[in-house]
Amino acid sequence: MTASSDLRGISNELITTLAQARSEAIKRGGRVTVCMSADGAACIATGGWEQGWIMFTDDTRAGLTASIDAGETVLRVFPKSSNDTVINGNMTYVSYGADGFSKMMSGAFLAGTLQVCNTSTGIADTERARKLTISDSGRVLVTKPSVGSTCPAP
Repeated sequence: MTASSDLRGISNELITTLAQARSEAIKRGGRVTVCMSADGAACIATGGWEQGWIMFTDDTRAGLTASIDAGETVLRVFPKSSNDTVINGNMTYVSYGADGFSKMMSGAFLAGTLQVCNTSTGIADTERARKLTISDSGRVLVTKPSVGSTCPAP
C-alpha cells in the first residue's frame, strides 16, 4: 500500500509541476522550463528524473538543452525521490512557451513520455507504473501502462 501511495504521490508531483510550468509560462508571457536536477540549482542531461527536478523561468533558452542562465529564476525544486522510484523516458526537459505549448529550445514542438515506476516488491504490476504523455499542445495525459520491460524488476 505504501509503495502504491509513493508512486501516486511522485507521479502527481511531476504532473503538478508540469501543469504549473505551463500555467506560469502563459501568465508570465514567457518561457518556463522543467528539467532534471540532482542539486536543485542546475539542469542535468543524464540519469533519470528520480534525481529530482526544477522549474525555472527560461528567458534565454541558450543552447540545445535546458540550462539556468543569469537572471533566470528557479520557481520550484523537487528533491530526489525514494530509492524505490525510477522515472525514465525520452525527455530531459519539458519547456513551455507563452502560448502554453511544449517546445524544444529551438522553438520546435516538443512531445514525449515519462514513466514513473516503483521497484518495491509486493506491489501489483498494474500499480507499479504511471505513464505521462506530454503532447505538443503541452497537455499531460496519465495512463497505467503494462509494465513489461520499461520498468526495472523489483
